[in-house]
Amino acid sequence: MTNAKELNERWTRVFNERDWESERACRTNDYLAHMSGAPGPLDNEGWSGFMAMFTSALPDARITIDSAVEEGDLVSSRWTITGTHDGPFQGVPATGTSVTIPGIDMSRVNDGKIAEHWAQFDLIGFMVQIGAMPAPT
Repeated sequence: MTNAKELNERWTRVFNERDWESERACRTNDYLAHMSGAPGPLDNEGWSGFMAMFTSALPDARITIDSAVEEGDLVSSRWTITGTHDGPFQGVPATGTSVTIPGIDMSRVNDGKIAEHWAQFDLIGFMVQIGAMPAPT
């Protein structure tokens, strides 16, 4: 049986490979994601839509896991996304800007699949990098 940390690494790897079938196979049927800025939890369909929108905005986005810890059925990661803003993101047209987005997450695993996911990332820093808002002072 795969442990939570190995599952998290596989989930990240298939995202980086844009293997959406394998990415979906890492999630339970009743999967829920709690994301920065989202009005409520995303189910499987909502998550897939978010992934499509995000990778359309940053088609070369790559996640690097900087560190991860596992305890019981939970795995938590500190990660960095790098990519190029080559498509619209939340109404901001493509800028061609290279971006770096740090974040943290926690996932709960059930029967070898991710059942619930919480993610926080530097959305303000990202919006500053793509020129959508001024840098905080």
